[in-house]
Amino acid sequence: MFIETCSILNIMEYISHAEEEKTASEDIAAVFDRDYYYRGADLGWYDGTVRVWAPAASGMNLLIYDDMLGAESDFYAPVKSMDGPVHGNRVPMVRREQGIWLGKVPEGSYYMYEIDNSGVVYRVCDIYAAAASPDSVAALAADINSPDSGAVPAGWGSYTNPFGNADPKGIAHPERMRERNRKRYTEAVIFEMHIRDWSRAFFPGSTGKFADITAALGGCIPPGNGFGDGTSFGAYLKDLGVTHVQLLPVFDYAQKNSDPSYNWGYNPYHYNVPEGRYVNGHEKGAENAVFQMREMVQAFHNAGIAVIMDVVYNHTSGTGAESLYDMTVPGYYYRPGSNGSGTGNETASNAQMFRKYMIDSLVHWMRDYHINGFRFDLMGLHETDTMKDIYNALKKIDPNVMVYGEPWTGGPAAVIHGVTKEVIDDCTDNLAENGVACFNDDFRNAVKGSDFGCFGLGSVQGAYGDDALITGLCGSHRSAGGFTGVIGRSVNYVECHDNYTLADKLSISLIRSRSSVCGSGQSDWQNPELFSPDEQRMLKAENTLAAAFVFLAQGTPFINGGQEFLRTKKGDENSYMSGDDINGIDLSFVKKYGDVRAVYKGLIALRQSAPAFTAGKDVQAVRVADGVIRYTADNYLVYFNATADSVPADTGGYAMHVSVETGTVLESTDIPASVPAKGFIVLRR
Repeated sequence: MFIETCSILNIMEYISHAEEEKTASEDIAAVFDRDYYYRGADLGWYDGTVRVWAPAASGMNLLIYDDMLGAESDFYAPVKSMDGPVHGNRVPMVRREQGIWLGKVPEGSYYMYEIDNSGVVYRVCDIYAAAASPDSVAALAADINSPDSGAVPAGWGSYTNPFGNADPKGIAHPERMRERNRKRYTEAVIFEMHIRDWSRAFFPGSTGKFADITAALGGCIPPGNGFGDGTSFGAYLKDLGVTHVQLLPVFDYAQKNSDPSYNWGYNPYHYNVPEGRYVNGHEKGAENAVFQMREMVQAFHNAGIAVIMDVVYNHTSGTGAESLYDMTVPGYYYRPGSNGSGTGNETASNAQMFRKYMIDSLVHWMRDYHINGFRFDLMGLHETDTMKDIYNALKKIDPNVMVYGEPWTGGPAAVIHGVTKEVIDDCTDNLAENGVACFNDDFRNAVKGSDFGCFGLGSVQGAYGDDALITGLCGSHRSAGGFTGVIGRSVNYVECHDNYTLADKLSISLIRSRSSVCGSGQSDWQNPELFSPDEQRMLKAENTLAAAFVFLAQGTPFINGGQEFLRTKKGDENSYMSGDDINGIDLSFVKKYGDVRAVYKGLIALRQSAPAFTAGKDVQAVRVADGVIRYTADNYLVYFNATADSVPADTGGYAMHVSVETGTVLESTDIPASVPAKGFIVLRR
């Protein structure tokens, strides 16, 4: 591979001519970190000067353009040397200490770096830039926070978080304000969504646009689409009880803007600018992308919803000439020979300038786009120290920032002390903070079964994992045999964008129970030719029982958007590029399966009205029988029954029955004596 041969040899050639003698056995990243680490905070700032860290470069020019067309012509032209013709102005850059190169660029101009890395020449967009031309071909020289930039929506102010922390900068009585508005992760309800899926749900002709989500949040939805005329997406989310949306990747990823094909976006190209395919009029200027994404975030905030950004710093879309990062500093940003990302280009968050880049990038999204949290893809590829540094930097902006991710890798990796559930507490300095949280796959698998290993079954399907459920209900706290000392660090879920939807998984499981064939199957659980009315009722009950485990457990609840109304992907397990026919959301399900949505809404309302389910106090869960768990939290009692028969309930001392089946939290003295099959009951003293 290019990255393992040419790039590394180029760096070694550079190192051999460096002022200090170095041995070939030294790690390349360690050499650069030791001798060229740059502590400045001005990378990515535009003040008439642009700056880039490129210590391996033997020469560098600025290519400056009045418009994007000239930059595109030069970018797509073969580059063999730094003296060939260009459509823009070529200006030599000046090298300073720590491998920083400087150059002047007129405001409003587009620019690229022409970098000579020991004879290999690339023309590269500035990886630190806050705005870029379509497909990140060239950077835009602009202060995106200037009122004159065209990138600032009306009413856009300083950083905000609807989840709390009304005075994030701590200007007025900083300690008192921060403590008064401090939230626990357990108080959040996270709703995952993809821009294209939901924009097309409201506007079927859309290919996925920030502006469509903005319009839907404000209520500008075409009538007759099944969602409910006169209803806004913002009102829908608030009515459901959602506090945070988690957006699948919205940074610039590798698909060209002209490519209409479907993609989730887990192939990063430029980490610091919005994805152009989500922008109306992306060809008119970089400021459109900044403006439209900001406008969408502002619309979520106006609806009272905080915004979490799914980030993928563990790999890029390629290496060598396919990576802005590799073209800028060959070999530095990647772990040679390690493929824990499963994509062949695992990044090296142990490299100090990449770790700094990650933090600077995250701070940029918080300060410049008012993002309120981050979900880390394959967080296991980042060191616990990296995640600690990230959390410590972000909490200074907002103590209520949410930081969580996947505590695993995508394959064998060379990362040292990477994040797993068992070391999640090492990502934070103490147990008094929210810290870094992680998805709890043990609890997920116990509820509905693994999606791997010949399609495992879970408790709601009759394969009881009571011990893991008990630990999960107690927030996976160490005192209950779990992995953390802070219950909010367990993100509890049974569905996300990956793998089958919950409705599909349950229906395929039922079909498989009739056959010994290993594999998936048809998932259309509404089809009377596949499932009898009794089976359909059972599948609904299994779904709401799974939801009850998620929402009533201690920890932080998470759902995939549409899970609440039995969203289907037609049995497609890995739909990252399967298209709209598979990933599209049928909003007629909102009313069609309103009974299921009502239970989700009721469970969330109960959780939010009762600190017993968020505070982690006086919590106990015990197995009554196989598939039956008695769970107490403060003054509440919950019976979970995953069996196919009703079971008696010991309700002594509990005088009120809380009904969530109708979607309302009502107190009643009608105390049930049993727990229905595939069901649950909630009682209160």
